[in-house]
Amino acid sequence: MARRHRAALTAGSLLSTAALLPPAIGFADRRLSLHMLLQMLLLALVIPLLAYGVHPLIGGRLARLHPIAGIMALNVVLFGSQLPVVLDLTTKDLRLAEAAQAAFMAGAFLFWWPIVRPGGLTPIAKIGYLMVAGVPPTIPGITLALSHHLFYQAYRSIEDQQIAGLLLFGTAKFALVAGTFVILWRMLAPQPDPPDWEDHELEVPDLPPSAPAWLRRLDDELPEEAARPRVPIPAGR
Repeated sequence: MARRHRAALTAGSLLSTAALLPPAIGFADRRLSLHMLLQMLLLALVIPLLAYGVHPLIGGRLARLHPIAGIMALNVVLFGSQLPVVLDLTTKDLRLAEAAQAAFMAGAFLFWWPIVRPGGLTPIAKIGYLMVAGVPPTIPGITLALSHHLFYQAYRSIEDQQIAGLLLFGTAKFALVAGTFVILWRMLAPQPDPPDWEDHELEVPDLPPSAPAWLRRLDDELPEEAARPRVPIPAGR
């Protein structure tokens, strides 16, 4: 495993574990905007680090994951976690809140996997993947940001609800712009020059065992010509 993968795996694992601890969940449940901020940090920063760091270890096990499945997983956990019934229940039960947080992280991981997995989508396909995935989250984000009606019983502040909507809307656009920038930067980065084969001697492979005997004798040295007197050839008449 490369050093960058090890560093990303360590940071992603520590931050993911911290997000599942009761202090982090209890602090985020104080306000809807804090709850949304924690989820968006997981979606846009923590889970991409975790997915990038862990892909050398489980690269082949999720190779068959279709990109559409990743988009669907993200939208299911994102829309499901914003439902008033779900959010009101998670504020009352800590175990349910931890389970909902773990489900959200799993869906975000499946979403980022086609991006970080090597040998999967082409760079242009990755940009299109991010563009398609960035559209659905804008719907609940705009709804929360522009609505003057309270949707949640646990949070009774219009201003806080609007800030949460702006965080959701802004994070979707930030993930699209940042991901596109990283992909374009890697596309345009100069690639290392290929080795100059003229500076190295090519090794000729040995002949296969089934080669005929006369072919092997071509590599033998020719016998020295026996010394004998040269007879001049008379010129023709």
